[in-house]
Amino acid sequence: MTEDALPQPKPSAQDPSDGTLLALLIAALYVVFTLLPGSSTLIVSWPWVFLWQVGLTLPLLWLLWQLWHRPLARLGNGFDWVALLAVVGLVISTLGAEFPAQARWYGWAAVGTIATLYALGSWLRHPQRFHTLLRFQGYLSLAFILLSLLLWITQIYQPELARLTTLQGYGVNQAFNFGLTSLRNWQPIGHQNYVAGYLVLVLPLLAGLAWSDRGGRRWLWLAGMVLGLLNLYTTSSRGGWLALMITGLIAVGISLLYNRLSRPLALAIGGTALGLGVLGIIANPRLRQVLGNLAQGNFAGGELSYRVVTNATGWRMGLSRPFTGVGPGSVPLVYQKYRPHWAGRDAELQFQLHSTPAQLWGELGLWGIAVAVALVVLLVLLTVRWMRRGAQNTPAGLPPVLVWSLLAGLFAFGLMSLTDYQLDIPAIAGTLALYLAVLARTFNPISTPEDLAPSPRRHRLFAGVGLGLTLAMTLWLVPTHRAWSTASSGFSALTAEPADIDRFANQLEQAHNLAPWEPYYPYQLGYHLGEFALQSGDNPPLRQVLLNDAIAWFKTGNRAVPYQEFGQSNLGWLQIENGQLDEAQASFREAIALVPAKMGVFFGLGFACLQTGDLDCATEALTLEAIRHPTLITSPLWRVEDFAEVYPAVLDLLEQRYGELLQQAGESTLSGFLHQARGSLRWWRGDLAGATEDWQTSGGNLQQGFLNLAKGQPVDVSTWPETPAKYAILAWQTPDQRQALLERAWVTQPEDIDDLAQALPPPQVIGQLVASMETATSFTDWLQRTAPSWQPRSQRLGFGVLSRHIDGPNPSDFLPRVENIPVVQFFEPLFTSPVFLPELDRALEPYQVRLRSQ
Repeated sequence: MTEDALPQPKPSAQDPSDGTLLALLIAALYVVFTLLPGSSTLIVSWPWVFLWQVGLTLPLLWLLWQLWHRPLARLGNGFDWVALLAVVGLVISTLGAEFPAQARWYGWAAVGTIATLYALGSWLRHPQRFHTLLRFQGYLSLAFILLSLLLWITQIYQPELARLTTLQGYGVNQAFNFGLTSLRNWQPIGHQNYVAGYLVLVLPLLAGLAWSDRGGRRWLWLAGMVLGLLNLYTTSSRGGWLALMITGLIAVGISLLYNRLSRPLALAIGGTALGLGVLGIIANPRLRQVLGNLAQGNFAGGELSYRVVTNATGWRMGLSRPFTGVGPGSVPLVYQKYRPHWAGRDAELQFQLHSTPAQLWGELGLWGIAVAVALVVLLVLLTVRWMRRGAQNTPAGLPPVLVWSLLAGLFAFGLMSLTDYQLDIPAIAGTLALYLAVLARTFNPISTPEDLAPSPRRHRLFAGVGLGLTLAMTLWLVPTHRAWSTASSGFSALTAEPADIDRFANQLEQAHNLAPWEPYYPYQLGYHLGEFALQSGDNPPLRQVLLNDAIAWFKTGNRAVPYQEFGQSNLGWLQIENGQLDEAQASFREAIALVPAKMGVFFGLGFACLQTGDLDCATEALTLEAIRHPTLITSPLWRVEDFAEVYPAVLDLLEQRYGELLQQAGESTLSGFLHQARGSLRWWRGDLAGATEDWQTSGGNLQQGFLNLAKGQPVDVSTWPETPAKYAILAWQTPDQRQALLERAWVTQPEDIDDLAQALPPPQVIGQLVASMETATSFTDWLQRTAPSWQPRSQRLGFGVLSRHIDGPNPSDFLPRVENIPVVQFFEPLFTSPVFLPELDRALEPYQVRLRSQ
């Protein structure tokens, strides 16, 4: 056996002060929340949230148990000062939070993680326990990797292959595409970036165990490494892949520096690792696309701009309260208050900022940054000191390769944390606590009780105080959990046959009374009661009661958290239904102040103004809605009497605004968008000369095809790319194949559209499209007169996750949408609403502010 070989664990004497039973319970919960499918979201549902809280409280009890029996084992080497800095920062930030209840909830979770670190450090009193703990983590990591691959293959990969086979029946040949978020491996934690973050933490450990162990275990760890790399590839995580590549190359450099490997072997390993990394990037279309965008300096759209928005929001949060931040757990509550308006439609609402530095700065201010910097500096200094001593065995006797593997895992995770925030994931937080506890005790000689503070009275006093604080916090948590349980039961009443609205309302009201600081319960009450009110048209008295209650509950939710566009805009629609037009205008103005690019907020204001006879306000608001969401001008809604009267004025003002914005834009991306949008407006109005002028500046095959079709000329689409527009136009020009071509147009979606629900065409809609073509006199007549329409609901997908409660159904907006089906399904590029175009939203801001202030 070499000096680096991992020694076999030796049984240590059972010591009641170790709290073995508590340790086993914590380990069991740690395993459960590491392997539980969807754990990152289940922890915000009942009863899993209760088990999660138990899992956070047990380390505190474990630490207090140890403290009662023996003095606290300090981590040493400065780790205690970092922990103290973190606790002080949490306390100050919680005391200064605008929403103190949420801050206490999340601050207590952070305290539980710190307690885990100390409890583990105190438990690591015997050298063999280091090896036991690391092997435990290794086996758990293997189980995670196997489960992740199994779930991805059975629940994602195979169903997608079946879907692609079905599409071939419509003449569409597509390959498996990691560019679609839903196809990346998000199992079992619940998000592909979380899975990647966990893997970059544990893969270096598996490498270290493979190097240290002998016999069958070595092959087991090596197999785990190979499967782990495959698992990382299936996540299609850019940050995870690049972080692991950089870490591997640095590891090879350190090996060369310290002669741990021969130079040829080190270079061979490094070259192989680099080659595999590059091959992985080349083989994965998503990674290739991202690197191509970066090389071209293209940050518009997609997940790059997404992170630009969230980081800018976090910077604004911290800057508003640099000494305290906005408070632990407050990001989803105040996000839209600090979100910049130039963000457009990108990252409209988030519960985390996708950057650990941004999250710490935003929620904790200077304290969060100080803790992160102090921990990094401490680890660097300890590593440098160890390297100066030759990077040999540590005081705890842990082989150097395992120390390096833990440091490598932390380094890789640190790189990834720059573009994501994952400290609230139990599996990742637990692994970090384990690594830091091992490293802290590794670099510090193992202390015996005789080496520690001698006074048993003092440490038992500390244990008593800690137990009192834990009990007080537990008592505060009881109503919150009762509210969660009661609300979960209330939501089950909605799924009963028939729905028991009375039981639902009563139990959600009880939940609100137990936890009045939670906006989730009144928002769900407001939405569902409003929905029932709108469905009770045949019973006016009941409708009025439900409508009044729904409005009252939305107001209650808005008082709890006033920075939610959802609560403001949907309150506005209900107030319109209730005839409270002035109040509705005020609600929509609040919504506009939060997310001006959100679909429907200007439309709602315009509709309320129209009802009061304020045509100037209505025209301006509807125009601003149409600039940001151009498909509005194609809606059959304009045929309704009230809208028909104002429609010509909206189109006139819309063209005027396009002209004004073009004068400001100069030669820019905004200019191209404006010419494209104005050309579509002119085409819709029959101004082909004007449309030709605009589309010559910013147009392509589709625009030229529309001009030819408007003139009654055929269009050759044979050279066009595979798009819905190509087959829709071909269907118009080939009457005997219309149904088949329209079906193919329906299932042909751009590669960046992550909506697999539209995979198969609905027969009824296809039949309507075919019939509408047959009754149209021209292509233009089809789109503008005979085209079928639908009235979809704007769903609030992810409402539960963003609200940190997933027990209830996701609500929809009360916004009345009437859409021209072929326009939104086939020809959206002519009437596109850019997700991220800061120039546009900055240019629109003066118009928006002026309208809001009227």
